[in-house]
Amino acid sequence: MPRPPTLPRALAAACLLALAPTPGAAAPAKPADAQPEATPAKPTAAKPTTAKPTTAKPTTAKPTGSGSTTGTADAVDPFSQPASAPSNAALTGQAGGNARESEIFGDRLDGVEAEVAALKDKIFRSKARLAVLRDTVMSGVMAGGRVVVAHRNLMSSGFRLIRAAVILDGAQIYARSDDTGALDQEDELPIFDGNLPPGPHEVTIELTYQGQGYGAFSYLKGYTFKSASTHSFAVGESGQFKLVSKGFERGNLTTEMKDRPAVEWQTVNIDAAGAPVPAASGGK
Repeated sequence: MPRPPTLPRALAAACLLALAPTPGAAAPAKPADAQPEATPAKPTAAKPTTAKPTTAKPTTAKPTGSGSTTGTADAVDPFSQPASAPSNAALTGQAGGNARESEIFGDRLDGVEAEVAALKDKIFRSKARLAVLRDTVMSGVMAGGRVVVAHRNLMSSGFRLIRAAVILDGAQIYARSDDTGALDQEDELPIFDGNLPPGPHEVTIELTYQGQGYGAFSYLKGYTFKSASTHSFAVGESGQFKLVSKGFERGNLTTEMKDRPAVEWQTVNIDAAGAPVPAASGGK
């Protein structure tokens, strides 16, 4: 009798079912002491967030007592000077830079003082002339007589004139100094030429000489000698005359050098041009 046709199919299905792995047996058994492996977290669709830039406020590093600063390592105070800053002497290469500047400043001050002294002398002389002119004007324009004052240098070669000053009625009207020898080479120095009020007057001349010794007397070059003389005169209502002071060497070899410089006065009548008038036809 033939087998029903459904048996082989049933056997085949049973075999397939027997050979198919069960869900529990599909994964190999894990050892007991094994650590559970970390399973990667499932990525979640996070919303993108835009990071807002934050503006960091600059912090100024404050210097501490040890010279270190707080804040960033590169923060340096531009106005602070390191303790090991080079000095002015190191920069200029001069050990006495400040001293040198003081010397230059002192030299400039000396030059300014010399100029100021010269200007004061000029102003003083101008004031003296103005005082004489004022007295003349106060006494009347062109009143009194004309007076010419001059100095003649008749000193020997052993003395060199280096300064001359003239004082008229208490006011200095002339002052000149010269160490080059130009003053000594002039035979006559014009001092004053003008009208003076009628009445008595007084004139004083002060002379300074420098010794000009030679040979055994060469030591005289280091000495200066002074000579002064005062002369009184009177001016009339009119007329004109010239008053001359003469510087000369008096005495002899026995006279001391300091006593040799001397001054004498001479009055000479002159005409309108200033030329001497002969005594025979002249008058006061």
